[in-house]
Amino acid sequence: MTGPATYEIRVAGHLDDHWSDRLGGLAVTRHADGTTTLIGRLADQAQLYGVLAGLRDIGAALLSVELLSLADAAGAGASWEEAPRKESSDGGARR
Repeated sequence: MTGPATYEIRVAGHLDDHWSDRLGGLAVTRHADGTTTLIGRLADQAQLYGVLAGLRDIGAALLSVELLSLADAAGAGASWEEAPRKESSDGGARR
């Protein structure tokens, strides 16, 4: 996947709102359980990796990254599907 998509990234600890600009403009939500969720649309995986690098640089402990939705960047009917898994001869799953 290389086009726009909406992501939810959860980190340990509370991040202040001022980090939003450095982290791709994602919305910052702090939770009572001591975590922070960053949600928003990113242009491509390069921007996602930039956000993840920014989180690393500020010392945030990454808990999860979830793809919420893909933007219809290629036009009507565009979609993305994961390739089905195939069983290998040694019994392990592979793509």
